[in-house]
Amino acid sequence: MVRKKVKLSFIENNTERRVSYRKRQKEFLTKACELNSTLCDVELATYINSPYHKKPEVFSNHEAATITFTKFEDLPETDKTKT
Repeated sequence: MVRKKVKLSFIENNTERRVSYRKRQKEFLTKACELNSTLCDVELATYINSPYHKKPEVFSNHEAATITFTKFEDLPETDKTKT
């Protein structure tokens, strides 16, 4: 079956936008956990920067990835944007 075409647009209502964000974040983390444990058995870490939280969220099963992301969070803005 063919799926309906989804019209992508900005969600005007702040509450609906936040709820939609939370649902998508939860689905994303579920897929990341599946990829990590079930499908490929790879080391995986996620770094989610949200407009709803002051600090980015780090999710990882491995201590090394969490330490790396924490070091990155502590860097000054000028060092974070270097390419």
